[in-house]
Amino acid sequence: MRKSFFVSILVIAFLIVNGCSHNTIEKIKADYFDIGLGQSLYSGYNKVEQETVQSFVDAYNQIEYIGQTNQQINYDKAITITFVFNDQISGMLVLDDKGIFHLHDNVEENYKIEPNNDLYEQAIEIYNDLKQQY
Repeated sequence: MRKSFFVSILVIAFLIVNGCSHNTIEKIKADYFDIGLGQSLYSGYNKVEQETVQSFVDAYNQIEYIGQTNQQINYDKAITITFVFNDQISGMLVLDDKGIFHLHDNVEENYKIEPNNDLYEQAIEIYNDLKQQY
């Protein structure tokens, strides 16, 4: 009886800790970013205002996701964003139009972004603005 009570307490504690935690990503910093869609890639170095870079970094840092998914990324519609800080890659995100994404440190696992996140739409807008500069 005492053993099952102890196991029950451990299971409840595990569920509370894991069930209440948010699925968030590691925070990054960036001086600029490169952004691509399909086969095209554009560098934001000296082409994107620092305010836009910081806004995009903030959006990245606030990503919350539902969890891991077996759905595959649609690379034809996926935006790839590579964040650079002090001349080193600080973060990378591949995100498709359905909200499926993976990060540079874990390309084997895909996640589903929260449905109310508009990061993809922001990325498309920034991509189109940057594309016009080339």
